[in-house]
Amino acid sequence: MNSALAPGKVHPEGAIASDFDYKAAVRSILPRLAATTHESDKLRRLSDDAANALRESGLARMITPRQFGGYELSPSAHIWCCAEIGNVCSAASWVLMVCVAHDYIIGRFPDKCQKEIYEGDADNLIAGSLAPQGVIERVDGGWRLTGRWQFGSGSDHSPWFILGTKASNPEPDGYVIHHVMVPRADVTLDDTWHTLGMRGTGSKDLVVNNAFIPEHRVMPTHPTFLGLSPHAKAPTYRLSVYSGLPAMLSGSVLGMAEAGVRAFVQATSKRTTPYGVVKAANASMQKRVAESMAEVTAARRLLGDMCGRFDTLMAIDQAPMSAQDRIQMRWDAAYVVELSRRAIERLYAAAGAHGLYEGNAVYRAFRDINTACHHAVVDFDTVSGMMGQFQLTGDLGENPRMAPFA
Repeated sequence: MNSALAPGKVHPEGAIASDFDYKAAVRSILPRLAATTHESDKLRRLSDDAANALRESGLARMITPRQFGGYELSPSAHIWCCAEIGNVCSAASWVLMVCVAHDYIIGRFPDKCQKEIYEGDADNLIAGSLAPQGVIERVDGGWRLTGRWQFGSGSDHSPWFILGTKASNPEPDGYVIHHVMVPRADVTLDDTWHTLGMRGTGSKDLVVNNAFIPEHRVMPTHPTFLGLSPHAKAPTYRLSVYSGLPAMLSGSVLGMAEAGVRAFVQATSKRTTPYGVVKAANASMQKRVAESMAEVTAARRLLGDMCGRFDTLMAIDQAPMSAQDRIQMRWDAAYVVELSRRAIERLYAAAGAHGLYEGNAVYRAFRDINTACHHAVVDFDTVSGMMGQFQLTGDLGENPRMAPFA
């Protein structure tokens, strides 16, 4: 159970030093993103203005390779940004989270592939679906890809897609699971996105039929996600994807929870029943608020601790991250999401009849968080089982050929 660091370790000063002030960039577009929330919900995809704001602010290139105009920042910067944006617009936060998380992976692909994707447009938003729902077959010069992938968040604004696949004819000792890059011309969007929450993310199905994928756009998943790609030229891309993606997701969900708790407190402090009863004076209501505020506060502290650990790992720059560090980050991310879910469910239960209406901020947080927490990387039952197994046996049950998303 060796670990490069432990929760609570202070990260070195300057670990995410950059000429890009990402905090100022976020704050500059928060009002603009807040104004797009209702439009994105109605469109069932991210509004064009929200997408443009993310691109124009420079946030879309936070983790893009420097050689193509990006900043190669630590995941901590991205996590912080997604949490702040989640406070005003869940759709914008989620799409930014997903697309920049894909940059975190693409930086491990060959230079030729990166050049195709980024040259001339480092601010692009790259959508996709990482679960291996498609099939690739080896052919002369590359592979043939066919499949349907669910949950392509941000797909309406994406010029390229990253997709998870299984090889139908892998080498006997080779990897089965791969990730591939596919241009938009080879992808059909199927609008299946009719959901309880996260409506503005436009997470449609992606369909590919017999597309040719050249060799330089295909990477074996397990070593790539561990940070062992020979094409990774910066510490950012030598961190674990298995740890980074859940942590990034947890930032978005926490931001949504903070917004929902804040909206509930503001509304309830003024609420009275038709009979003149002041809701804020109710002891049960006070208890609900105290518990939920404690949960989001604890989640924010845990998120900050995770960010510090990422910065430390960036400075250490030793791939692969230990199994202890990887499962601890995965568990902490799942717990941030679970705390966020508990906090908003407790308050929504006391939101009254007004909490049933579209446009109610507490209702929006409730439905968006309960949709987001169904994502496989933060499924609480799955991750708690993994964490318990590791603590008791020291084993994560990994199969490198099949590359479980763990």
